[in-house]
Amino acid sequence: MSMIHIPVQILSNASEFERYIHDCALSLRHQDGVGDKYQMTVNVAVYEPVSAGTADRLKALAIEGFAVNLIELYRTCGYGEKQNLIWNNYTKKLAVPFEAFITMNPDMVLMPDVVDKLHTTFTTSRSRANIVEARQFPIENPPRAFDAATLEVNWCSGACILLSAAFFERCKGFDEAIYLYCEDVDLSWRAWLDGGQCLYRYDAVVAHMTHGLFEARYNTHSVPTHESCMALSHLILTWKYFSADEALLASKMKLFWDNQGFARHTKEAAFADFETIKPRIQRYTTAHPRIELLDLGLYSGMRPNLI
Repeated sequence: MSMIHIPVQILSNASEFERYIHDCALSLRHQDGVGDKYQMTVNVAVYEPVSAGTADRLKALAIEGFAVNLIELYRTCGYGEKQNLIWNNYTKKLAVPFEAFITMNPDMVLMPDVVDKLHTTFTTSRSRANIVEARQFPIENPPRAFDAATLEVNWCSGACILLSAAFFERCKGFDEAIYLYCEDVDLSWRAWLDGGQCLYRYDAVVAHMTHGLFEARYNTHSVPTHESCMALSHLILTWKYFSADEALLASKMKLFWDNQGFARHTKEAAFADFETIKPRIQRYTTAHPRIELLDLGLYSGMRPNLI
């Protein structure tokens, strides 16, 4: 019996590449069934120059059933657009066919059973699962409410997800109007509108090296950048999914302006940026019970962290 081919897309800047990429790729190579049940092709795309030494260490991880490709993607664009470029120019052109692929952050170390659990969930769903998400340790991002029996969740965090290749191609990938943050929320909502499911495999655990216990040592992220991108992405989702109903749109915009967690000047700057890109945002008139916007950055009911 031939092996199941699962491509992986990882997007990395230079700092992430030096800090994380070897351990991330090594954890993929050590997944249960690699070289026996699974054949993996890992496409690592960098958009900044990286050291030859770390690149060589990454390439040296290749073994039978585990291929590693280093892609130079020097283009100024958002996360979703970069992932789409990897998909269109490399992953979907792979000679070996596949039904699902993984996109994930470089700052991830997977437990050995993650890929098998994600793919098994995908196959047993009988093509209903468009996205299957792994659980982040030590802090889920964020701890969303999900159905423990069906594994259904309102949206999947893109830190480590397995995607239906057919769905991703059908929906033309990530929305490139979203520069950073919430591209996973948007993709999840389109997965529901497509008639599929978003599932949360809470026992498929990945260590996210810039969260929780690892924060002080590893995280160099800028809070102002985070807030600016989050505010803009929130406005895009608001317009995209709730603008068909004027009263509903007004109520969702009120949530944005009333939110006290983001500075007023940050929201005003985001709104100005939003006005410039609004004409190219696709709007939906179809409602779905899984699509909800409860506050700025809150797209699902919350629950206590599992850990």
